[in-house]
Amino acid sequence: MDQRTRPSTPLASLSKALATIARARTVEAAIETVRETSRSVIGCDGIAIIFKDGDLCHYVEEDAIGPLWKGQKFPSIACVSGWSMSNRATAVIPDVTKDDRIPYELYAGTFVRAMAMAPVRSENPVGAIGVYWSQPYTPADWEVEALEALAEAAATALENAAFIESMASSRVPAKIDVETSGEDFAHDIERVAGIAAVPTMLDVVLRMTEMGFAAVARVTESRWVACQVLDPVGFGLKPGDELPIESTLCNEIRSHRQTIVFDDAAEDPQYRDHHTPRIYGLRSYISEPIILENGAFWGTLCAIDPNPAKLKNPAVLGAFKLFAELIAHHLDAGKRLETSSAALEQERALAELREQFIAVLGHDLRNPIAAIDAGTTRLLRDGWTDRSPVILKLMKASLSRMSGLVENVMDLARARMGDGLSLSLSEDDLARTLQHVIDEVQVANPDREITASLNVPEIVSVDHLRLAQMVSNLLSNAITHGAQDQPITIRAEASDGTLEICVTNGGTPIEKSQIDKLFLPFRRGEGKSGTQGLGLGLYIASQIAQAHAGRIDVSSNEEQTCFTLRMPMIAGTRVR
Repeated sequence: MDQRTRPSTPLASLSKALATIARARTVEAAIETVRETSRSVIGCDGIAIIFKDGDLCHYVEEDAIGPLWKGQKFPSIACVSGWSMSNRATAVIPDVTKDDRIPYELYAGTFVRAMAMAPVRSENPVGAIGVYWSQPYTPADWEVEALEALAEAAATALENAAFIESMASSRVPAKIDVETSGEDFAHDIERVAGIAAVPTMLDVVLRMTEMGFAAVARVTESRWVACQVLDPVGFGLKPGDELPIESTLCNEIRSHRQTIVFDDAAEDPQYRDHHTPRIYGLRSYISEPIILENGAFWGTLCAIDPNPAKLKNPAVLGAFKLFAELIAHHLDAGKRLETSSAALEQERALAELREQFIAVLGHDLRNPIAAIDAGTTRLLRDGWTDRSPVILKLMKASLSRMSGLVENVMDLARARMGDGLSLSLSEDDLARTLQHVIDEVQVANPDREITASLNVPEIVSVDHLRLAQMVSNLLSNAITHGAQDQPITIRAEASDGTLEICVTNGGTPIEKSQIDKLFLPFRRGEGKSGTQGLGLGLYIASQIAQAHAGRIDVSSNEEQTCFTLRMPMIAGTRVR
Protein backbone atom coordinates (compact mmCIF):
# COMPACT_ATOMS: atom_id res chain seq x y z
CA MET A 1 0.00 0.00 0.00
CA ASP A 2 1.22 3.51 -0.79
CA GLN A 3 1.32 5.19 2.62
CA ARG A 4 1.28 8.67 1.08
CA THR A 5 -2.25 8.10 -0.32
CA ARG A 6 -3.81 7.31 3.03
CA PRO A 7 -6.62 9.66 4.11
CA SER A 8 -6.02 12.15 6.87
CA THR A 9 -7.43 11.39 10.33
CA PRO A 10 -8.20 13.44 13.46
CA LEU A 11 -4.63 12.63 14.60
CA ALA A 12 -3.16 14.91 11.93
CA SER A 13 -5.02 18.06 12.95
CA LEU A 14 -5.09 17.29 16.68
CA SER A 15 -1.38 16.42 16.94
CA LYS A 16 -0.44 19.57 15.03
CA ALA A 17 -2.69 21.66 17.28
CA LEU A 18 -1.33 20.15 20.51
CA ALA A 19 2.27 20.54 19.33
CA THR A 20 1.67 24.16 18.33
CA ILE A 21 0.01 24.98 21.66
CA ALA A 22 2.82 23.27 23.62
CA ARG A 23 5.42 25.44 21.85
CA ALA A 24 3.80 28.71 22.98
CA ARG A 25 6.20 30.71 25.14
CA THR A 26 4.00 33.67 26.12
CA VAL A 27 0.45 33.88 27.46
CA GLU A 28 -0.58 35.82 24.34
CA ALA A 29 0.91 33.16 22.06
CA ALA A 30 -0.86 30.40 23.99
CA ILE A 31 -4.22 32.17 23.63
CA GLU A 32 -3.64 32.80 19.94
CA THR A 33 -2.67 29.20 19.15
CA VAL A 34 -5.73 27.84 20.98
CA ARG A 35 -7.93 30.30 19.06
CA GLU A 36 -6.41 29.36 15.70
CA THR A 37 -6.52 25.58 16.13
CA SER A 38 -9.55 24.58 18.20
CA ARG A 39 -12.32 24.97 15.59
CA SER A 40 -10.45 23.01 12.93
CA VAL A 41 -9.76 20.15 15.35
CA ILE A 42 -13.32 19.71 16.64
CA GLY A 43 -15.26 20.98 13.64
CA CYS A 44 -17.51 23.29 15.65
CA ASP A 45 -19.04 26.66 14.69
CA GLY A 46 -17.28 28.70 17.36
CA ILE A 47 -14.93 28.66 20.32
CA ALA A 48 -14.28 30.94 23.28
CA ILE A 49 -11.32 31.18 25.67
CA ILE A 50 -12.19 32.23 29.20
CA PHE A 51 -9.89 33.19 32.08
CA LYS A 52 -10.81 33.10 35.74
CA ASP A 53 -10.67 36.62 37.20
CA GLY A 54 -11.51 36.33 40.88
CA ASP A 55 -15.26 35.67 41.02
CA LEU A 56 -15.65 36.65 37.37
CA CYS A 57 -15.21 34.83 34.07
CA HIS A 58 -13.34 36.95 31.52
CA TYR A 59 -13.99 36.00 27.87
CA VAL A 60 -10.58 36.96 26.47
CA GLU A 61 -10.73 35.53 22.92
CA GLU A 62 -13.10 33.89 20.47
CA ASP A 63 -13.34 32.51 16.92
CA ALA A 64 -16.88 31.96 15.70
CA ILE A 65 -19.33 32.38 12.83
CA GLY A 66 -20.97 35.18 14.80
CA PRO A 67 -20.05 37.50 17.68
CA LEU A 68 -20.02 36.08 21.19
CA TRP A 69 -18.73 37.84 24.32
CA LYS A 70 -15.08 38.75 23.70
CA GLY A 71 -13.82 41.27 26.26
CA GLN A 72 -16.81 40.87 28.59
CA LYS A 73 -16.84 39.59 32.16
CA PHE A 74 -19.66 37.69 33.88
CA PRO A 75 -20.14 36.39 37.44
CA SER A 76 -18.94 32.80 37.76
CA ILE A 77 -22.29 31.67 39.13
CA ALA A 78 -24.07 33.03 36.05
CA CYS A 79 -22.25 31.21 33.22
CA VAL A 80 -21.36 27.70 32.13
CA SER A 81 -17.62 28.48 32.17
CA GLY A 82 -17.95 29.29 35.88
CA TRP A 83 -19.79 26.01 36.47
CA SER A 84 -17.08 24.08 34.61
CA MET A 85 -14.28 25.69 36.62
CA SER A 86 -15.98 25.38 40.02
CA ASN A 87 -16.94 21.75 39.40
CA ARG A 88 -13.64 20.93 37.64
CA ALA A 89 -15.59 19.04 35.00
CA THR A 90 -16.55 19.29 31.35
CA ALA A 91 -20.09 20.50 30.69
CA VAL A 92 -21.81 19.02 27.61
CA ILE A 93 -25.08 20.76 26.66
CA PRO A 94 -26.79 19.36 23.52
CA ASP A 95 -29.54 22.05 23.63
CA VAL A 96 -29.00 25.38 25.39
CA THR A 97 -32.79 25.88 25.74
CA LYS A 98 -33.13 22.79 27.91
CA ASP A 99 -30.36 23.15 30.51
CA ASP A 100 -30.73 25.00 33.80
CA ARG A 101 -27.05 25.96 33.78
CA ILE A 102 -27.62 28.23 30.77
CA PRO A 103 -28.53 31.91 31.27
CA TYR A 104 -30.58 31.77 28.09
CA GLU A 105 -31.02 35.53 27.81
CA LEU A 106 -27.24 35.78 27.12
CA TYR A 107 -27.51 33.22 24.32
CA ALA A 108 -30.76 34.41 22.72
CA GLY A 109 -29.02 36.90 20.47
CA THR A 110 -26.25 34.54 19.38
CA PHE A 111 -26.04 31.60 16.99
CA VAL A 112 -25.33 29.16 19.86
CA ARG A 113 -27.72 26.22 20.19
CA ALA A 114 -25.37 23.55 21.64
CA MET A 115 -22.08 23.68 23.47
CA ALA A 116 -19.36 21.96 25.51
CA MET A 117 -17.10 23.65 28.08
CA ALA A 118 -13.87 22.14 29.49
CA PRO A 119 -11.83 23.57 32.39
CA VAL A 120 -8.23 24.59 31.75
CA ARG A 121 -6.19 22.68 34.37
CA SER A 122 -8.61 20.31 36.04
CA GLU A 123 -6.92 20.27 39.46
CA ASN A 124 -7.10 24.03 40.03
CA PRO A 125 -8.78 25.61 37.01
CA VAL A 126 -7.46 28.93 35.73
CA GLY A 127 -9.86 29.17 32.80
CA ALA A 128 -12.01 27.26 30.36
CA ILE A 129 -12.40 26.57 26.64
CA GLY A 130 -15.90 26.53 25.18
CA VAL A 131 -16.98 25.10 21.81
CA TYR A 132 -20.34 25.94 20.22
CA TRP A 133 -22.66 24.62 17.49
CA SER A 134 -25.38 26.52 15.65
CA GLN A 135 -27.85 23.61 15.88
CA PRO A 136 -28.81 21.29 18.74
CA TYR A 137 -26.04 18.72 18.76
CA THR A 138 -24.66 15.96 20.97
CA PRO A 139 -20.85 15.87 20.49
CA ALA A 140 -19.22 12.48 20.08
CA ASP A 141 -16.97 11.13 22.81
CA TRP A 142 -13.86 11.79 20.71
CA GLU A 143 -14.90 15.44 20.24
CA VAL A 144 -15.30 15.93 24.00
CA GLU A 145 -11.99 14.19 24.69
CA ALA A 146 -10.27 16.29 21.99
CA LEU A 147 -11.63 19.43 23.70
CA GLU A 148 -10.27 18.20 27.04
CA ALA A 149 -6.88 17.44 25.44
CA LEU A 150 -6.76 20.99 24.03
CA ALA A 151 -7.62 22.37 27.49
CA GLU A 152 -4.82 20.35 29.10
CA ALA A 153 -2.36 21.50 26.43
CA ALA A 154 -3.46 25.09 27.03
CA ALA A 155 -2.89 24.66 30.77
CA THR A 156 0.67 23.42 30.15
CA ALA A 157 1.36 26.25 27.70
CA LEU A 158 0.04 28.89 30.12
CA GLU A 159 2.13 27.48 32.98
CA ASN A 160 5.25 27.45 30.79
CA ALA A 161 4.54 30.97 29.57
CA ALA A 162 4.00 32.30 33.08
CA PHE A 163 7.22 30.64 34.26
CA ILE A 164 9.26 32.00 31.34
CA GLU A 165 7.86 35.51 31.79
CA SER A 166 8.52 35.46 35.55
CA MET A 167 12.09 34.29 34.95
CA ALA A 168 12.65 37.03 32.38
CA SER A 169 11.34 39.72 34.74
CA SER A 170 13.27 38.54 37.81
CA ARG A 171 16.50 37.77 35.91
CA VAL A 172 17.41 35.32 38.67
CA PRO A 173 19.18 32.14 37.53
CA ALA A 174 17.34 29.05 38.60
CA LYS A 175 18.15 25.41 38.82
CA ILE A 176 15.43 23.59 36.89
CA ASP A 177 14.61 19.94 37.42
CA VAL A 178 15.31 17.61 34.52
CA GLU A 179 11.62 16.74 34.31
CA THR A 180 10.67 20.30 33.32
CA SER A 181 13.73 21.81 31.69
CA GLY A 182 13.32 22.64 27.99
CA GLU A 183 17.09 22.78 27.65
CA ASP A 184 17.41 19.22 28.95
CA PHE A 185 14.81 18.00 26.43
CA ALA A 186 16.77 19.78 23.71
CA HIS A 187 19.81 17.82 24.87
CA ASP A 188 17.81 14.57 24.71
CA ILE A 189 16.70 15.41 21.17
CA GLU A 190 20.31 16.11 20.24
CA ARG A 191 21.48 12.85 21.79
CA VAL A 192 18.92 10.81 19.83
CA ALA A 193 19.75 12.71 16.65
CA GLY A 194 23.38 11.72 17.21
CA ILE A 195 22.50 8.00 17.05
CA ALA A 196 23.04 7.27 13.37
CA ALA A 197 21.05 4.02 13.48
CA VAL A 198 17.76 5.54 14.67
CA PRO A 199 16.46 6.64 11.22
CA THR A 200 17.16 3.14 9.90
CA MET A 201 15.36 1.59 12.88
CA LEU A 202 12.29 3.74 12.27
CA ASP A 203 12.32 2.89 8.57
CA VAL A 204 12.54 -0.85 9.33
CA VAL A 205 9.68 -0.49 11.83
CA LEU A 206 7.38 1.04 9.23
CA ARG A 207 8.35 -1.45 6.54
CA MET A 208 7.75 -4.40 8.88
CA THR A 209 4.39 -3.18 10.14
CA GLU A 210 3.13 -1.18 7.11
CA MET A 211 2.24 1.59 9.58
CA GLY A 212 2.34 5.31 8.85
CA PHE A 213 4.14 6.92 11.79
CA ALA A 214 7.04 5.93 14.08
CA ALA A 215 8.91 7.90 16.72
CA VAL A 216 11.39 7.83 19.57
CA ALA A 217 9.84 9.84 22.42
CA ARG A 218 11.25 11.16 25.68
CA VAL A 219 8.67 10.52 28.39
CA THR A 220 8.62 11.88 31.94
CA GLU A 221 5.90 12.11 34.58
CA SER A 222 4.58 15.30 32.99
CA ARG A 223 5.93 15.51 29.42
CA TRP A 224 5.85 13.61 26.12
CA VAL A 225 8.42 15.00 23.64
CA ALA A 226 9.19 13.64 20.16
CA CYS A 227 12.95 13.22 19.72
CA GLN A 228 13.12 11.49 16.31
CA VAL A 229 10.24 10.98 13.89
CA LEU A 230 9.48 9.19 10.63
CA ASP A 231 6.17 10.51 9.34
CA PRO A 232 5.53 9.60 5.67
CA VAL A 233 1.76 10.13 5.95
CA GLY A 234 2.09 13.61 7.48
CA PHE A 235 0.56 13.22 10.93
CA GLY A 236 2.30 16.50 11.76
CA LEU A 237 4.73 15.80 14.61
CA LYS A 238 8.37 16.88 14.38
CA PRO A 239 11.34 16.49 16.75
CA GLY A 240 10.72 18.78 19.70
CA ASP A 241 6.92 18.69 19.41
CA GLU A 242 4.92 17.67 22.47
CA LEU A 243 1.67 15.90 23.23
CA PRO A 244 -0.18 16.16 26.57
CA ILE A 245 1.05 13.19 28.56
CA GLU A 246 -2.51 12.48 29.74
CA SER A 247 -3.67 11.97 26.14
CA THR A 248 -1.12 9.21 25.45
CA LEU A 249 -0.59 5.64 26.62
CA CYS A 250 2.93 6.40 27.80
CA ASN A 251 1.93 7.13 31.39
CA GLU A 252 0.77 3.52 31.61
CA ILE A 253 3.97 2.25 29.97
CA ARG A 254 6.05 4.40 32.35
CA SER A 255 4.24 2.76 35.26
CA HIS A 256 4.35 -0.92 34.31
CA ARG A 257 7.28 -0.80 31.81
CA GLN A 258 5.69 -3.36 29.52
CA THR A 259 4.99 -3.29 25.78
CA ILE A 260 1.54 -2.01 24.79
CA VAL A 261 0.33 -3.34 21.45
CA PHE A 262 -2.99 -3.80 19.70
CA ASP A 263 -3.73 -4.73 16.09
CA ASP A 264 -7.12 -3.05 15.96
CA ALA A 265 -8.44 -0.86 18.76
CA ALA A 266 -12.02 -1.37 17.57
CA GLU A 267 -11.77 -5.09 18.32
CA ASP A 268 -9.40 -5.05 21.30
CA PRO A 269 -11.35 -5.63 24.55
CA GLN A 270 -8.83 -3.64 26.60
CA TYR A 271 -8.42 -0.60 24.37
CA ARG A 272 -11.60 -0.23 22.31
CA ASP A 273 -13.03 2.17 24.92
CA HIS A 274 -9.69 3.83 25.78
CA HIS A 275 -9.53 7.60 25.29
CA THR A 276 -6.20 7.60 23.37
CA PRO A 277 -7.40 5.68 20.27
CA ARG A 278 -10.59 7.76 20.20
CA ILE A 279 -8.80 11.12 20.51
CA TYR A 280 -6.24 10.38 17.81
CA GLY A 281 -8.33 8.16 15.56
CA LEU A 282 -5.98 5.18 15.99
CA ARG A 283 -6.66 1.60 15.04
CA SER A 284 -3.21 0.04 15.49
CA TYR A 285 -0.53 0.88 18.05
CA ILE A 286 2.72 -0.49 19.48
CA SER A 287 5.04 1.10 22.03
CA GLU A 288 8.16 -0.39 23.63
CA PRO A 289 9.74 1.14 26.77
CA ILE A 290 13.36 2.34 26.58
CA ILE A 291 15.06 1.40 29.87
CA LEU A 292 18.59 2.62 30.68
CA GLU A 293 21.22 0.38 32.27
CA ASN A 294 20.66 1.96 35.69
CA GLY A 295 17.01 0.91 35.53
CA ALA A 296 15.65 4.37 34.78
CA PHE A 297 12.73 4.70 32.38
CA TRP A 298 13.78 7.08 29.56
CA GLY A 299 11.00 6.96 26.95
CA THR A 300 9.45 4.83 24.25
CA LEU A 301 9.86 3.56 20.70
CA CYS A 302 6.38 3.65 19.19
CA ALA A 303 4.41 3.32 15.97
CA ILE A 304 0.78 4.25 15.23
CA ASP A 305 -1.65 4.09 12.34
CA PRO A 306 -5.33 4.89 11.62
CA ASN A 307 -5.74 1.46 10.04
CA PRO A 308 -5.46 -2.05 11.52
CA ALA A 309 -2.04 -3.73 11.35
CA LYS A 310 -0.56 -7.13 12.15
CA LEU A 311 1.62 -6.40 15.18
CA LYS A 312 1.13 -9.23 17.68
CA ASN A 313 3.72 -11.58 16.24
CA PRO A 314 7.22 -12.57 17.42
CA ALA A 315 9.04 -10.82 14.56
CA VAL A 316 7.53 -7.36 15.24
CA LEU A 317 7.65 -7.64 19.03
CA GLY A 318 11.23 -8.92 18.94
CA ALA A 319 12.38 -6.17 16.58
CA PHE A 320 10.84 -3.44 18.78
CA LYS A 321 12.45 -4.89 21.89
CA LEU A 322 15.85 -5.15 20.17
CA PHE A 323 15.65 -1.59 18.77
CA ALA A 324 14.63 -0.17 22.17
CA GLU A 325 17.58 -1.94 23.83
CA LEU A 326 19.96 -0.62 21.13
CA ILE A 327 18.69 2.95 21.64
CA ALA A 328 19.15 2.60 25.41
CA HIS A 329 22.67 1.25 24.85
CA HIS A 330 23.59 4.23 22.66
CA LEU A 331 22.12 6.68 25.19
CA ASP A 332 24.10 5.04 28.01
CA ALA A 333 27.30 5.07 25.93
CA GLY A 334 26.80 8.75 25.11
CA LYS A 335 26.22 9.56 28.77
CA ARG A 336 29.38 7.69 29.78
CA LEU A 337 31.35 9.59 27.14
CA GLU A 338 30.01 12.91 28.42
CA THR A 339 30.84 11.93 32.01
CA SER A 340 34.34 10.82 31.04
CA SER A 341 34.96 14.02 29.10
CA ALA A 342 33.77 16.13 32.03
CA ALA A 343 35.96 14.14 34.45
CA LEU A 344 38.96 14.48 32.14
CA GLU A 345 38.43 18.23 31.87
CA GLN A 346 38.11 18.52 35.64
CA GLU A 347 41.29 16.49 36.15
CA ARG A 348 43.11 18.65 33.61
CA ALA A 349 42.03 21.78 35.48
CA LEU A 350 43.12 20.27 38.82
CA ALA A 351 46.48 19.25 37.35
CA GLU A 352 47.00 22.79 36.07
CA LEU A 353 46.02 24.15 39.49
CA ARG A 354 48.47 21.84 41.24
CA GLU A 355 51.29 22.87 38.90
CA GLN A 356 50.53 26.55 39.46
CA PHE A 357 50.32 26.00 43.19
CA ILE A 358 53.69 24.24 43.42
CA ALA A 359 55.44 26.75 41.20
CA VAL A 360 54.06 29.88 42.89
CA LEU A 361 54.33 28.60 46.45
CA GLY A 362 57.90 27.43 45.87
CA HIS A 363 58.81 30.84 44.46
CA ASP A 364 57.15 32.85 47.22
CA LEU A 365 58.51 30.75 50.09
CA ARG A 366 62.07 31.05 48.78
CA ASN A 367 62.64 34.62 49.96
CA PRO A 368 61.34 34.33 53.56
CA ILE A 369 63.18 31.01 53.99
CA ALA A 370 66.37 32.58 52.69
CA ALA A 371 65.94 35.52 55.10
CA ILE A 372 65.48 33.19 58.09
CA ASP A 373 68.43 31.07 57.00
CA ALA A 374 70.65 34.15 56.68
CA GLY A 375 69.52 35.47 60.07
CA THR A 376 70.13 32.20 61.94
CA THR A 377 73.54 31.82 60.25
CA ARG A 378 74.58 35.29 61.41
CA LEU A 379 73.31 34.77 64.96
CA LEU A 380 75.19 31.46 65.21
CA ARG A 381 78.32 33.04 63.82
CA ASP A 382 78.36 36.37 65.70
CA GLY A 383 76.42 35.52 68.83
CA TRP A 384 74.36 38.24 70.50
CA THR A 385 75.29 41.71 69.25
CA ASP A 386 73.65 45.11 68.94
CA ARG A 387 72.30 44.01 65.52
CA SER A 388 70.64 40.87 66.91
CA PRO A 389 67.24 42.52 67.74
CA VAL A 390 67.04 43.90 64.21
CA ILE A 391 67.88 40.48 62.74
CA LEU A 392 65.27 38.80 64.94
CA LYS A 393 62.63 41.33 63.86
CA LEU A 394 63.42 40.57 60.21
CA MET A 395 63.23 36.86 60.90
CA LYS A 396 59.88 37.31 62.69
CA ALA A 397 58.59 39.31 59.72
CA SER A 398 59.64 36.46 57.43
CA LEU A 399 57.84 33.96 59.64
CA SER A 400 54.72 36.15 59.54
CA ARG A 401 55.06 36.26 55.79
CA MET A 402 55.25 32.45 55.62
CA SER A 403 52.30 32.14 58.01
CA GLY A 404 50.27 34.41 55.75
CA LEU A 405 51.15 32.28 52.72
CA VAL A 406 50.08 29.12 54.57
CA GLU A 407 46.79 30.74 55.65
CA ASN A 408 46.05 31.75 52.07
CA VAL A 409 46.77 28.22 50.88
CA MET A 410 44.43 26.84 53.55
CA ASP A 411 41.71 29.29 52.47
CA LEU A 412 42.23 28.19 48.87
CA ALA A 413 41.85 24.54 49.87
CA ARG A 414 38.67 25.28 51.85
CA ALA A 415 37.15 27.23 48.98
CA ARG A 416 38.12 24.82 46.17
CA MET A 417 37.76 21.44 47.85
CA GLY A 418 34.89 22.08 50.25
CA ASP A 419 31.67 24.08 50.21
CA GLY A 420 33.34 27.47 50.34
CA LEU A 421 34.68 29.42 53.27
CA SER A 422 32.91 28.91 56.58
CA LEU A 423 31.79 31.94 58.58
CA SER A 424 31.66 32.72 62.27
CA LEU A 425 29.09 35.49 62.59
CA SER A 426 29.23 37.87 65.50
CA GLU A 427 27.71 41.21 66.42
CA ASP A 428 30.36 43.88 66.69
CA ASP A 429 31.18 47.44 65.73
CA LEU A 430 31.70 47.31 61.96
CA ALA A 431 33.23 50.78 61.72
CA ARG A 432 35.79 49.83 64.37
CA THR A 433 36.62 46.62 62.48
CA LEU A 434 37.19 48.55 59.25
CA GLN A 435 39.17 51.33 60.94
CA HIS A 436 41.46 48.76 62.58
CA VAL A 437 42.29 47.26 59.17
CA ILE A 438 42.90 50.72 57.68
CA ASP A 439 45.25 51.61 60.53
CA GLU A 440 47.22 48.37 60.11
CA VAL A 441 47.69 48.91 56.39
CA GLN A 442 48.60 52.57 56.96
CA VAL A 443 51.25 51.68 59.54
CA ALA A 444 52.77 49.14 57.15
CA ASN A 445 52.75 51.71 54.33
CA PRO A 446 53.48 55.10 55.95
CA ASP A 447 54.38 56.70 52.62
CA ARG A 448 50.90 56.09 51.14
CA GLU A 449 47.82 58.25 51.75
CA ILE A 450 44.62 56.40 52.72
CA THR A 451 41.38 58.32 53.26
CA ALA A 452 38.28 56.72 54.76
CA SER A 453 34.57 57.49 54.93
CA LEU A 454 32.69 55.02 57.13
CA ASN A 455 28.94 55.51 57.36
CA VAL A 456 27.69 52.17 58.69
CA PRO A 457 25.59 50.99 61.65
CA GLU A 458 27.49 50.66 64.90
CA ILE A 459 26.59 46.99 65.36
CA VAL A 460 26.41 44.58 62.40
CA SER A 461 26.21 40.78 62.32
CA VAL A 462 29.01 39.52 60.01
CA ASP A 463 32.19 37.48 60.28
CA HIS A 464 34.29 40.44 61.35
CA LEU A 465 37.62 38.60 61.03
CA ARG A 466 36.84 37.45 57.50
CA LEU A 467 35.51 40.87 56.49
CA ALA A 468 38.69 42.45 57.86
CA GLN A 469 40.74 39.96 55.83
CA MET A 470 38.81 40.85 52.69
CA VAL A 471 39.21 44.61 53.15
CA SER A 472 42.91 44.15 53.96
CA ASN A 473 43.34 42.23 50.69
CA LEU A 474 41.58 44.95 48.71
CA LEU A 475 43.64 47.70 50.32
CA SER A 476 46.87 45.76 49.76
CA ASN A 477 45.90 45.28 46.13
CA ALA A 478 45.30 49.04 45.77
CA ILE A 479 48.68 49.83 47.31
CA THR A 480 50.47 47.30 45.10
CA HIS A 481 48.89 48.30 41.82
CA GLY A 482 47.77 51.89 42.39
CA ALA A 483 49.73 55.05 41.58
CA GLN A 484 52.05 55.97 44.46
CA ASP A 485 51.37 59.69 44.12
CA GLN A 486 47.58 59.35 44.36
CA PRO A 487 45.54 58.61 47.50
CA ILE A 488 43.65 55.41 48.17
CA THR A 489 40.09 55.88 49.36
CA ILE A 490 37.82 53.45 51.19
CA ARG A 491 34.14 54.21 51.54
CA ALA A 492 31.61 52.13 53.49
CA GLU A 493 27.89 52.84 53.43
CA ALA A 494 24.72 51.02 54.40
CA SER A 495 21.28 51.63 52.93
CA ASP A 496 18.13 49.58 52.31
CA GLY A 497 19.65 46.55 54.01
CA THR A 498 22.73 46.49 51.77
CA LEU A 499 26.34 47.06 52.84
CA GLU A 500 28.61 48.63 50.23
CA ILE A 501 32.37 48.95 50.64
CA CYS A 502 34.40 50.62 47.86
CA VAL A 503 38.21 50.69 47.64
CA THR A 504 39.49 53.10 45.00
CA ASN A 505 42.95 53.91 43.66
CA GLY A 506 44.44 55.82 40.74
CA GLY A 507 46.92 54.57 38.22
CA THR A 508 46.98 52.54 35.04
CA PRO A 509 43.50 51.14 34.26
CA ILE A 510 42.89 47.41 34.14
CA GLU A 511 42.31 46.08 30.64
CA LYS A 512 38.73 44.95 30.09
CA SER A 513 39.93 41.54 28.95
CA GLN A 514 41.64 41.04 32.32
CA ILE A 515 38.79 42.08 34.63
CA ASP A 516 37.03 38.70 34.45
CA LYS A 517 40.28 36.96 35.39
CA LEU A 518 41.12 39.09 38.44
CA PHE A 519 39.41 36.79 40.92
CA LEU A 520 40.96 33.57 39.65
CA PRO A 521 43.57 31.96 41.92
CA PHE A 522 47.27 32.45 41.13
CA ARG A 523 46.57 35.50 38.96
CA ARG A 524 49.07 38.28 39.65
CA GLY A 525 48.54 41.73 38.25
CA GLU A 526 51.05 43.88 36.45
CA GLY A 527 52.00 45.78 39.58
CA LYS A 528 55.32 46.85 40.97
CA SER A 529 58.33 44.85 39.92
CA GLY A 530 59.44 42.33 42.47
CA THR A 531 55.98 42.05 43.99
CA GLN A 532 55.58 38.81 45.91
CA GLY A 533 52.39 36.89 46.59
CA LEU A 534 50.53 33.78 45.60
CA GLY A 535 48.03 35.74 43.58
CA LEU A 536 45.31 34.60 45.98
CA GLY A 537 44.34 37.90 47.62
CA LEU A 538 41.50 38.87 45.29
CA TYR A 539 40.36 35.28 44.93
CA ILE A 540 39.99 34.90 48.69
CA ALA A 541 38.33 38.32 48.93
CA SER A 542 35.72 37.19 46.38
CA GLN A 543 35.15 33.94 48.30
CA ILE A 544 34.58 35.88 51.54
CA ALA A 545 32.07 38.08 49.72
CA GLN A 546 30.25 35.02 48.34
CA ALA A 547 30.15 33.42 51.79
CA HIS A 548 28.30 36.55 52.96
CA ALA A 549 25.87 36.21 49.98
CA GLY A 550 27.54 39.19 48.30
CA ARG A 551 29.85 39.90 45.39
CA ILE A 552 32.72 42.17 44.39
CA ASP A 553 32.44 44.24 41.19
CA VAL A 554 35.27 46.04 39.42
CA SER A 555 35.27 49.24 37.38
CA SER A 556 38.43 50.73 35.90
CA ASN A 557 39.19 53.72 33.67
CA GLU A 558 41.90 56.35 33.17
CA GLU A 559 40.83 58.19 36.32
CA GLN A 560 40.46 55.42 38.87
CA THR A 561 40.02 51.72 39.60
CA CYS A 562 37.33 50.74 42.07
CA PHE A 563 36.60 47.40 43.77
CA THR A 564 33.07 47.43 45.26
CA LEU A 565 31.63 44.88 47.69
CA ARG A 566 27.84 44.63 47.91
CA MET A 567 26.24 42.27 50.38
CA PRO A 568 23.06 42.00 52.45
CA MET A 569 23.48 43.39 55.94
CA ILE A 570 21.98 42.26 59.21
CA ALA A 571 22.02 44.97 61.86
CA GLY A 572 22.75 43.66 65.32
CA THR A 573 21.75 44.65 68.82
CA ARG A 574 24.38 46.00 71.15
CA VAL A 575 25.03 43.72 74.11
CA ARG A 576 25.69 45.72 77.24
